[in-house]
Order: sequence, then structure tokens, then C-alpha cells
Amino acid sequence: MPRAFDFGDAEPLPGGPPKALSFDDIPPVPEHPGTPLPVAKALFDSEDHPAVRDAMAVAAADYPVLFEHSAQRLAALFRRLLPVRLALVTDWAECPLAEQATLLQPITEMVLQFTRMAVPALLDAALESTRATPGLLDRLFRRPQSPAEYEPALTSARTQLLQLMADSEVAMRHLEASAQNLTLHGAVLAVVTHLARGTPDATLLDALAQRRTLIQQAVRQAELSILQMGQVRQQAVDLIGQISSFLTVTLPALGMAQAQGGA
Repeated sequence: MPRAFDFGDAEPLPGGPPKALSFDDIPPVPEHPGTPLPVAKALFDSEDHPAVRDAMAVAAADYPVLFEHSAQRLAALFRRLLPVRLALVTDWAECPLAEQATLLQPITEMVLQFTRMAVPALLDAALESTRATPGLLDRLFRRPQSPAEYEPALTSARTQLLQLMADSEVAMRHLEASAQNLTLHGAVLAVVTHLARGTPDATLLDALAQRRTLIQQAVRQAELSILQMGQVRQQAVDLIGQISSFLTVTLPALGMAQAQGGA
């Protein structure tokens, strides 16, 4: 019958009879320089702070669409702002605000560029040249431009409009992303304001209100610029089509009519 802890007739270990248990001959632990030592998690890690959990719950209730699409970004922003301190509030979203100011500049310049190009007036003059019959005074004091003479200017204008479309698409995409980022910063500040509404620190509450107003104004400015640029782009598309029609349909038809008249 087998006995407890009976492992059979084990063969003797090489090197003689077994020695008494000793801790003097323990082999050294091999070193692995590439393996980092485990680091204990901080006791009050920011992501575990109760204020962050409360803020995420409020954000999910008050901003469900933002929360659904940007929960991780909201959480990261809350961890930067909470626990809330005056110094954090007064500098909140400073970099996104500065970035947006930079992104607004090319939008403004492109709107001004479109206005200075005066393509509608040029196109109107070209179309008028196809209909007008020069009077006696026109023939005496100035030589009216023929429709064909508008071709170089209109071709150049079309090229500039196409470039404007390409540049504005990139600029609007960057501005929209910047406005979205500011919207997230504003939502975070609104939630923190809600959580801090019972604080006796009037200076903190005033700073929260002022910063929220600033971010709201910046987002609104971006929205207006995007709207304005969208209107310019729509006009540019219409003008590009009209110029193409003039160059590829109207001018050839006029040339053919003149050739037939001359014949």
C-alpha cells in the first residue's frame, strides 16, 4: 500500500548524500536590464480622484453627444483641471485659444483675397462685351475690349479660384478641429463650474465664469469664420462654373459666328 509522501524509490542525487538545508548557496538572481521594476501606483492617482468621477457623470448627463464621441478626451481634460485650483482656471485652454487665433488669420486673408480679385465684375464685363455694340463715342475715345481679350484674365482668375478652394478646404478643416477642441475645453469648464457652485471662493467662481465666456466667444468666432468661408467657397464654385462656360462655350460660339459672318 502506498504511504503518504511516498514518491517511490528515488535515485540518489549526484554528488553524494543530501546536505542540510542552507541559504548560503542560493544562486544569484539573473539581471535583466531591459525589464523595468514594477512601480507602485500613486495613492491618489488623478484618474481615481472622486472629483473626476463626479465630473464624468455630470458630463454624460449634460453633454451626451460630446460624451459619446469624446469620453476619453473629456476624461483627460478633467484630470488636468481637477482638483480645481485658481491657477489652473486662469490658464485653462490658453494654448487652444492661441492656436485658433493663428488659424483664423489665413481664413480672413482668403476672404479678403476673394474680394480683391473682383471676379464677378470681370465676368460681367466679359459677358457684356458679347452683347454690346460700341457706339460712336466708344469708337472715338476708347477701343472696347473684345470677348476674346478677356480670356487671359478669366483663365488666371479661374486658376486663383481653384487654388483658393484647395487652400480654404485645408484651413477650414484645421479651424473646425480647433473649434471642436475648444468646445471640449468649454464643456469641461462648465461641468467644473457646476461642481464648484457651492464653494465660498468668489474669486474662483468669477475666474470660471470669465474663462467660460472667453471660450464661448472664441468658439462663436470660429463658427462665424467657417460660415463666412463657406459662403465664399460657394460663390467661388459658381464663378468657376461661369468662367468655364464662358471660355469653353461662349467664346468658341462667338468665333464660329464671326467666321460664318465673314464668309
